[in-house]
Amino acid sequence: MLITRDHFVPHVSTVPANAGQLVGIHVREKVRARGPGRAAGRVVLFVHGVSVPSVPDFDLDYKSYNWMAYLARAGFRAYAMDHTGYGGSPRPMMDDPSNVNPQQQAIITPRPLPGATAPNYPYQLNTIRDDWGEIDTVVDWLRKLHQVRRVSLIGWSAGGPRVGGYVAQHPGKVDRVVLYAPGPTVEGLQIPGRTDAGFPMNLQTREDLEKKRWDPDVRCPGQLEPGIRDVVWKSIMQWDRVGASWGPEGGVMRVRAATRFGWTRALAAKVAAPTLVMAGEYDRLEERRSVYEQLGSKDKVFLNVSCGSHFMLWEKQHLALHVASKEWLAHGRLKDVRRGEMRVDPDGIFQTGK
Repeated sequence: MLITRDHFVPHVSTVPANAGQLVGIHVREKVRARGPGRAAGRVVLFVHGVSVPSVPDFDLDYKSYNWMAYLARAGFRAYAMDHTGYGGSPRPMMDDPSNVNPQQQAIITPRPLPGATAPNYPYQLNTIRDDWGEIDTVVDWLRKLHQVRRVSLIGWSAGGPRVGGYVAQHPGKVDRVVLYAPGPTVEGLQIPGRTDAGFPMNLQTREDLEKKRWDPDVRCPGQLEPGIRDVVWKSIMQWDRVGASWGPEGGVMRVRAATRFGWTRALAAKVAAPTLVMAGEYDRLEERRSVYEQLGSKDKVFLNVSCGSHFMLWEKQHLALHVASKEWLAHGRLKDVRRGEMRVDPDGIFQTGK
Protein backbone atom coordinates (compact mmCIF):
# COMPACT_ATOMS: atom_id res chain seq x y z
CA MET A 1 0.00 0.00 0.00
CA LEU A 2 1.24 3.48 -0.87
CA ILE A 3 0.49 6.74 0.91
CA THR A 4 0.22 9.99 -1.09
CA ARG A 5 0.25 13.40 0.59
CA ASP A 6 0.50 17.00 -0.59
CA HIS A 7 2.53 19.46 1.47
CA PHE A 8 3.07 23.21 1.20
CA VAL A 9 6.54 23.91 2.55
CA PRO A 10 6.97 27.43 4.01
CA HIS A 11 9.42 29.54 2.02
CA VAL A 12 10.25 33.25 1.97
CA SER A 13 10.12 34.05 -1.74
CA THR A 14 12.98 35.75 -3.56
CA VAL A 15 11.06 35.89 -6.85
CA PRO A 16 10.75 39.65 -7.58
CA ALA A 17 7.00 39.46 -8.23
CA ASN A 18 6.33 38.33 -4.64
CA ALA A 19 9.70 38.87 -2.94
CA GLY A 20 9.64 38.74 0.85
CA GLN A 21 6.28 36.98 1.05
CA LEU A 22 5.89 33.74 2.96
CA VAL A 23 4.62 31.24 0.39
CA GLY A 24 3.98 27.52 0.27
CA ILE A 25 6.07 25.45 -2.16
CA HIS A 26 3.96 22.49 -3.25
CA VAL A 27 5.59 19.12 -2.55
CA ARG A 28 3.99 15.77 -3.45
CA GLU A 29 4.92 12.82 -1.21
CA LYS A 30 4.59 9.13 -2.01
CA VAL A 31 5.77 6.44 0.41
CA ARG A 32 5.13 2.80 1.18
CA ALA A 33 3.08 2.30 4.32
CA ARG A 34 4.54 0.25 7.16
CA GLY A 35 1.80 0.41 9.68
CA PRO A 36 0.09 3.73 10.51
CA GLY A 37 2.08 6.64 9.08
CA ARG A 38 5.39 4.80 8.74
CA ALA A 39 7.62 4.21 5.76
CA ALA A 40 11.19 3.04 5.26
CA GLY A 41 13.96 3.95 2.84
CA ARG A 42 16.14 6.69 1.40
CA VAL A 43 14.78 10.17 0.68
CA VAL A 44 14.66 11.29 -2.97
CA LEU A 45 13.39 14.60 -4.38
CA PHE A 46 12.27 15.03 -8.02
CA VAL A 47 12.69 18.40 -9.77
CA HIS A 48 10.69 19.08 -12.97
CA GLY A 49 11.68 20.77 -16.22
CA VAL A 50 10.81 23.98 -18.02
CA SER A 51 7.12 23.49 -18.80
CA VAL A 52 5.30 20.55 -17.14
CA PRO A 53 4.80 20.50 -13.35
CA SER A 54 5.85 17.67 -11.08
CA VAL A 55 2.75 15.48 -10.76
CA PRO A 56 2.19 14.83 -14.51
CA ASP A 57 5.92 14.16 -14.81
CA PHE A 58 6.65 11.91 -11.90
CA ASP A 59 3.35 10.87 -10.28
CA LEU A 60 1.27 10.07 -13.38
CA ASP A 61 -1.38 7.69 -12.09
CA TYR A 62 -1.62 5.48 -15.17
CA LYS A 63 -0.52 1.86 -15.60
CA SER A 64 3.24 1.52 -14.93
CA TYR A 65 4.22 5.13 -15.73
CA ASN A 66 4.32 6.39 -12.14
CA TRP A 67 8.01 6.93 -11.35
CA MET A 68 7.38 8.05 -7.78
CA ALA A 69 5.25 4.98 -7.08
CA TYR A 70 7.95 2.70 -8.48
CA LEU A 71 10.58 4.12 -6.13
CA ALA A 72 8.14 4.17 -3.20
CA ARG A 73 7.38 0.47 -3.69
CA ALA A 74 11.15 -0.11 -3.66
CA GLY A 75 11.29 1.49 -0.20
CA PHE A 76 12.21 5.09 -1.03
CA ARG A 77 10.57 8.12 0.50
CA ALA A 78 9.73 9.85 -2.79
CA TYR A 79 8.95 13.57 -3.08
CA ALA A 80 8.44 15.94 -6.02
CA MET A 81 8.36 19.74 -5.85
CA ASP A 82 6.75 22.46 -7.95
CA HIS A 83 8.82 25.60 -8.40
CA THR A 84 7.13 28.99 -8.30
CA GLY A 85 5.08 29.30 -11.50
CA TYR A 86 4.11 25.63 -11.68
CA GLY A 87 1.48 23.20 -10.43
CA GLY A 88 0.40 23.76 -6.86
CA SER A 89 3.00 26.41 -6.04
CA PRO A 90 2.34 30.19 -6.30
CA ARG A 91 2.07 31.73 -9.77
CA PRO A 92 2.53 35.47 -9.12
CA MET A 93 1.48 37.69 -12.04
CA MET A 94 0.47 34.63 -14.09
CA ASP A 95 -3.31 34.82 -13.59
CA ASP A 96 -3.36 38.09 -15.55
CA PRO A 97 -3.69 37.20 -19.27
CA SER A 98 -2.10 40.52 -20.26
CA ASN A 99 1.19 39.14 -18.90
CA VAL A 100 1.41 36.51 -21.64
CA ASN A 101 4.20 36.83 -24.21
CA PRO A 102 2.82 39.48 -26.66
CA GLN A 103 3.68 37.19 -29.60
CA GLN A 104 1.39 34.50 -28.13
CA GLN A 105 -1.57 36.61 -27.02
CA ALA A 106 -3.57 35.68 -30.12
CA ILE A 107 -3.79 32.13 -28.73
CA ILE A 108 -6.00 33.37 -25.88
CA THR A 109 -7.95 36.01 -27.80
CA PRO A 110 -10.82 36.40 -27.08
CA ARG A 111 -10.77 33.76 -24.31
CA PRO A 112 -10.05 35.52 -21.95
CA LEU A 113 -8.02 38.37 -23.51
CA PRO A 114 -10.10 40.94 -25.47
CA GLY A 115 -7.16 41.98 -27.63
CA ALA A 116 -3.42 42.54 -27.77
CA THR A 117 -1.95 44.51 -24.87
CA ALA A 118 1.34 45.32 -23.20
CA PRO A 119 2.21 43.26 -20.09
CA ASN A 120 1.05 44.75 -16.81
CA TYR A 121 4.20 43.24 -15.27
CA PRO A 122 6.99 43.92 -17.81
CA TYR A 123 9.64 41.57 -16.41
CA GLN A 124 10.54 37.92 -16.59
CA LEU A 125 9.46 36.01 -13.53
CA ASN A 126 12.61 34.60 -11.95
CA THR A 127 16.24 33.53 -12.16
CA ILE A 128 17.88 30.21 -11.37
CA ARG A 129 19.01 31.65 -8.03
CA ASP A 130 15.35 31.67 -6.98
CA ASP A 131 15.04 28.00 -8.00
CA TRP A 132 18.12 27.06 -6.01
CA GLY A 133 16.68 28.81 -2.96
CA GLU A 134 13.41 26.88 -3.28
CA ILE A 135 15.24 23.57 -3.63
CA ASP A 136 17.30 24.40 -0.54
CA THR A 137 14.17 25.14 1.49
CA VAL A 138 12.60 21.81 0.48
CA VAL A 139 15.83 19.85 1.02
CA ASP A 140 16.25 21.32 4.51
CA TRP A 141 12.60 20.53 5.27
CA LEU A 142 13.14 16.90 4.21
CA ARG A 143 16.38 16.60 6.18
CA LYS A 144 14.63 17.84 9.31
CA LEU A 145 11.48 15.79 8.72
CA HIS A 146 13.36 12.52 8.30
CA GLN A 147 16.39 13.30 10.46
CA VAL A 148 18.87 12.63 7.65
CA ARG A 149 22.01 14.50 6.63
CA ARG A 150 21.58 14.05 2.88
CA VAL A 151 18.86 13.50 0.30
CA SER A 152 19.12 12.31 -3.29
CA LEU A 153 17.93 14.42 -6.23
CA ILE A 154 16.47 13.64 -9.68
CA GLY A 155 16.22 16.44 -12.25
CA TRP A 156 14.66 16.24 -15.71
CA SER A 157 15.57 18.60 -18.59
CA ALA A 158 15.71 22.16 -17.14
CA GLY A 159 15.59 20.41 -13.78
CA GLY A 160 19.13 19.28 -14.61
CA PRO A 161 20.64 22.78 -14.34
CA ARG A 162 18.53 23.42 -11.23
CA VAL A 163 19.69 20.21 -9.57
CA GLY A 164 23.25 20.34 -10.88
CA GLY A 165 23.79 23.92 -9.76
CA TYR A 166 22.28 23.19 -6.37
CA VAL A 167 24.46 20.10 -5.86
CA ALA A 168 27.58 22.08 -6.77
CA GLN A 169 26.80 24.63 -4.05
CA HIS A 170 25.51 22.28 -1.31
CA PRO A 171 27.59 19.08 -1.48
CA GLY A 172 27.05 18.27 2.19
CA LYS A 173 23.27 18.00 1.75
CA VAL A 174 23.23 15.65 -1.24
CA ASP A 175 23.66 11.87 -1.39
CA ARG A 176 23.30 10.72 -5.01
CA VAL A 177 22.08 12.44 -8.17
CA VAL A 178 20.19 11.46 -11.33
CA LEU A 179 20.13 13.90 -14.27
CA TYR A 180 17.64 12.84 -16.93
CA ALA A 181 18.15 14.66 -20.26
CA PRO A 182 19.86 17.60 -18.50
CA GLY A 183 19.98 21.01 -20.13
CA PRO A 184 23.42 21.94 -21.50
CA THR A 185 25.87 24.33 -19.93
CA VAL A 186 26.35 27.69 -21.65
CA GLU A 187 29.94 28.85 -21.81
CA GLY A 188 30.52 32.34 -20.46
CA LEU A 189 26.94 32.84 -19.26
CA GLN A 190 27.08 34.31 -15.79
CA ILE A 191 24.59 33.43 -13.07
CA PRO A 192 21.96 36.18 -13.28
CA GLY A 193 21.36 38.32 -10.23
CA ARG A 194 18.09 39.90 -11.37
CA THR A 195 15.30 39.28 -13.84
CA ASP A 196 15.36 40.79 -17.32
CA ALA A 197 12.74 43.07 -18.81
CA GLY A 198 10.05 41.31 -20.80
CA PHE A 199 6.99 39.35 -19.62
CA PRO A 200 6.46 36.69 -16.94
CA MET A 201 4.63 34.01 -18.92
CA ASN A 202 4.70 31.95 -22.11
CA LEU A 203 2.00 29.59 -23.33
CA GLN A 204 2.21 26.05 -24.65
CA THR A 205 -0.72 24.41 -26.39
CA ARG A 206 -1.18 20.67 -26.66
CA GLU A 207 -0.25 20.93 -30.33
CA ASP A 208 2.97 22.76 -29.40
CA LEU A 209 3.91 20.02 -26.95
CA GLU A 210 3.11 17.10 -29.20
CA LYS A 211 3.56 18.19 -32.83
CA LYS A 212 6.50 20.56 -32.43
CA ARG A 213 8.43 19.12 -29.49
CA TRP A 214 7.57 15.43 -29.24
CA ASP A 215 6.61 14.07 -32.68
CA PRO A 216 9.97 14.71 -34.41
CA ASP A 217 11.65 12.26 -32.03
CA VAL A 218 9.07 9.46 -32.18
CA ARG A 219 11.00 7.20 -34.55
CA CYS A 220 10.64 3.54 -33.60
CA PRO A 221 7.71 1.06 -33.58
CA GLY A 222 5.69 1.05 -30.39
CA GLN A 223 7.53 4.00 -28.87
CA LEU A 224 4.22 5.51 -27.73
CA GLU A 225 1.30 3.64 -26.22
CA PRO A 226 -2.05 4.66 -27.78
CA GLY A 227 -3.89 7.10 -25.53
CA ILE A 228 -0.93 8.07 -23.34
CA ARG A 229 -0.91 11.65 -24.64
CA ASP A 230 -4.55 12.11 -23.61
CA VAL A 231 -3.65 10.97 -20.10
CA VAL A 232 -0.64 13.31 -19.89
CA TRP A 233 -2.50 16.39 -21.12
CA LYS A 234 -5.44 15.72 -18.79
CA SER A 235 -3.05 15.60 -15.84
CA ILE A 236 -1.33 18.81 -16.96
CA MET A 237 -4.66 20.62 -17.15
CA GLN A 238 -5.70 19.33 -13.72
CA TRP A 239 -2.70 21.21 -12.33
CA ASP A 240 -3.46 24.40 -14.27
CA ARG A 241 -7.16 25.15 -13.93
CA VAL A 242 -6.67 28.74 -15.10
CA GLY A 243 -4.79 27.65 -18.21
CA ALA A 244 -7.45 25.01 -18.85
CA SER A 245 -10.00 27.83 -19.18
CA TRP A 246 -7.95 29.88 -21.63
CA GLY A 247 -7.63 29.71 -25.40
CA PRO A 248 -8.66 26.78 -27.59
CA GLU A 249 -10.72 23.81 -26.45
CA GLY A 250 -8.52 21.73 -24.20
CA GLY A 251 -6.82 24.77 -22.72
CA VAL A 252 -3.20 25.91 -22.64
CA MET A 253 -0.28 25.27 -20.33
CA ARG A 254 1.07 28.41 -18.69
CA VAL A 255 4.87 28.39 -18.59
CA ARG A 256 6.78 31.01 -16.63
CA ALA A 257 9.42 33.08 -18.42
CA ALA A 258 12.76 32.95 -16.64
CA THR A 259 15.93 34.98 -17.10
CA ARG A 260 18.47 32.66 -18.76
CA PHE A 261 19.93 29.95 -16.59
CA GLY A 262 23.42 30.33 -15.16
CA TRP A 263 24.32 26.66 -15.65
CA THR A 264 27.98 27.00 -16.60
CA ARG A 265 30.83 24.60 -17.29
CA ALA A 266 32.57 25.88 -14.15
CA LEU A 267 29.53 25.05 -12.03
CA ALA A 268 29.18 21.57 -13.57
CA ALA A 269 32.83 20.91 -12.68
CA LYS A 270 31.95 21.45 -9.00
CA VAL A 271 29.39 18.62 -8.98
CA ALA A 272 31.15 15.97 -6.90
CA ALA A 273 28.25 13.73 -5.86
CA PRO A 274 27.86 10.30 -7.51
CA THR A 275 25.79 11.10 -10.62
CA LEU A 276 23.88 9.07 -13.19
CA VAL A 277 23.09 10.89 -16.45
CA MET A 278 20.34 9.31 -18.59
CA ALA A 279 19.15 10.24 -22.09
CA GLY A 280 17.18 8.72 -24.95
CA GLU A 281 18.98 8.04 -28.22
CA TYR A 282 16.69 10.51 -30.07
CA ASP A 283 17.22 13.36 -27.61
CA ARG A 284 20.26 15.39 -28.70
CA LEU A 285 22.46 12.65 -27.30
CA GLU A 286 25.79 14.42 -27.78
CA GLU A 287 24.49 17.47 -25.93
CA ARG A 288 23.41 15.32 -22.96
CA ARG A 289 26.72 13.46 -23.05
CA SER A 290 28.61 16.77 -22.93
CA VAL A 291 26.99 17.55 -19.57
CA TYR A 292 28.17 14.16 -18.31
CA GLU A 293 31.71 14.87 -19.48
CA GLN A 294 31.77 18.25 -17.73
CA LEU A 295 30.63 16.94 -14.33
CA GLY A 296 33.38 16.93 -11.73
CA SER A 297 32.18 13.72 -10.09
CA LYS A 298 34.67 10.85 -10.04
CA ASP A 299 31.77 8.41 -9.72
CA LYS A 300 29.45 8.83 -12.68
CA VAL A 301 27.70 6.80 -15.40
CA PHE A 302 26.09 7.82 -18.69
CA LEU A 303 23.07 5.73 -19.70
CA ASN A 304 21.97 5.83 -23.34
CA VAL A 305 18.43 4.44 -23.72
CA SER A 306 17.41 3.13 -27.13
CA CYS A 307 14.04 4.06 -28.66
CA GLY A 308 13.68 7.00 -26.30
CA SER A 309 13.07 10.73 -26.75
CA HIS A 310 13.14 13.70 -24.41
CA PHE A 311 9.72 12.55 -23.18
CA MET A 312 10.82 8.98 -22.45
CA LEU A 313 9.14 9.02 -19.03
CA TRP A 314 5.82 8.79 -20.99
CA GLU A 315 7.08 6.25 -23.56
CA LYS A 316 7.55 2.49 -23.64
CA GLN A 317 11.10 2.82 -22.28
CA HIS A 318 9.92 4.55 -19.07
CA LEU A 319 10.77 1.48 -17.01
CA ALA A 320 14.43 1.87 -17.99
CA LEU A 321 14.39 5.19 -16.14
CA HIS A 322 12.65 3.65 -13.15
CA VAL A 323 14.96 0.64 -12.83
CA ALA A 324 18.19 2.55 -13.47
CA SER A 325 17.32 5.29 -10.97
CA LYS A 326 16.45 2.71 -8.32
CA GLU A 327 19.72 0.83 -8.80
CA TRP A 328 21.78 4.01 -8.79
CA LEU A 329 20.13 5.63 -5.78
CA ALA A 330 20.10 2.42 -3.73
CA HIS A 331 23.47 0.93 -4.69
CA GLY A 332 25.46 3.54 -6.64
CA ARG A 333 25.90 1.25 -9.63
CA LEU A 334 24.17 -0.33 -12.60
CA LYS A 335 24.73 -4.08 -12.76
CA ASP A 336 28.10 -3.89 -11.04
CA VAL A 337 29.48 -1.17 -13.33
CA ARG A 338 30.20 1.97 -11.33
CA ARG A 339 31.69 4.26 -13.97
CA GLY A 340 31.61 4.79 -17.75
CA GLU A 341 29.00 4.75 -20.48
CA MET A 342 26.19 2.23 -20.78
CA ARG A 343 23.26 1.60 -23.09
CA VAL A 344 19.87 0.10 -22.42
CA ASP A 345 17.94 -1.75 -25.12
CA PRO A 346 14.51 -3.35 -24.75
CA ASP A 347 16.27 -6.61 -23.84
CA GLY A 348 18.29 -5.17 -20.96
CA ILE A 349 21.18 -3.01 -19.81
CA PHE A 350 24.72 -3.57 -20.97
CA GLN A 351 27.99 -1.69 -21.00
CA THR A 352 29.10 -0.23 -24.33
CA GLY A 353 31.72 2.37 -23.53
CA LYS A 354 34.55 3.50 -21.38
